[in-house]
Amino acid sequence: MPEAVLLLANPAAGSGRAATVGGRAARLLEQHGLRVETVVSRGPGHLAEVAAAAAAGGRARVVALGGDGTLSEVARGLLSVPATPTLLGIVPLGTGNDFIKSLGWPRDWRRACAALAGGCTPRRLDAATVNGRWFVNAVGLGFDAAIAAATARYKWLPGALGYAAGLLDALRAGIDTPVCTLRWDGGEDRRPVTLVAACNGQYAGGLFHLAPEARLDDGRLDLVWADGLGRLGVLRHAPSVMRGTHPRLPVAHSARACRLEITSAAPLPAQADGELLGLELTRLEIEIAPGVLGLWT
Repeated sequence: MPEAVLLLANPAAGSGRAATVGGRAARLLEQHGLRVETVVSRGPGHLAEVAAAAAAGGRARVVALGGDGTLSEVARGLLSVPATPTLLGIVPLGTGNDFIKSLGWPRDWRRACAALAGGCTPRRLDAATVNGRWFVNAVGLGFDAAIAAATARYKWLPGALGYAAGLLDALRAGIDTPVCTLRWDGGEDRRPVTLVAACNGQYAGGLFHLAPEARLDDGRLDLVWADGLGRLGVLRHAPSVMRGTHPRLPVAHSARACRLEITSAAPLPAQADGELLGLELTRLEIEIAPGVLGLWT
């Protein structure tokens, strides 16, 4: 009998939608011929522990059912086991689903289940670390992290409404623009900034096409940073960032690198894959790890 696929579900994902859809997804996968064993999250960090144990035990395949936060947590668990052979599948039920937009994976959970059941083609993707912590999509310092912190209060809102509410809250709270020093492979810059991001994927924050040229398997991070802007400047340029046309703006800057060090003259919030790293960080060390994440596609 073939080994069961381990389905790791976050019932809070998708504004609570995953609590009802999780069982339906498991049944759909079984109807497509897969054996499924389901583990429901008991709280932050639980699914990472389960994924790490699965990888250490040589489990062939696990599936993350939830949003970007669930995907990131499961991936961190897998990546904590060096050279893990375990492949990660995705059934998206989040509100932003930033990672799968870059991946080109179905956004509808039913189509994702059918795609997983249709075969098992391994694909190797990059991941990266920030201050020693794994992430798979993007890290941000400054205003985008302030939006992530504010958005966490609106998880109950459907779709993009929570992100829009978080953006408005962050604008009302004000924008810090301290001088930051960026050092990357062969490059350096120092200026007041609104935000700095290191992107493996193209999308971040649910609304923003932040790094339109980023690739998940090119062995590089796409760095994006913006000059210090006030509220009006952010509002003026936000539509360009949503469309991914901001690279042509004079206030936007970019580079590609394997490694990045960011030092801020004043504490700033930071986020990784939409989860807060802290509200008062002054230094980030970020490094790509090519091809370390095995994806089931």
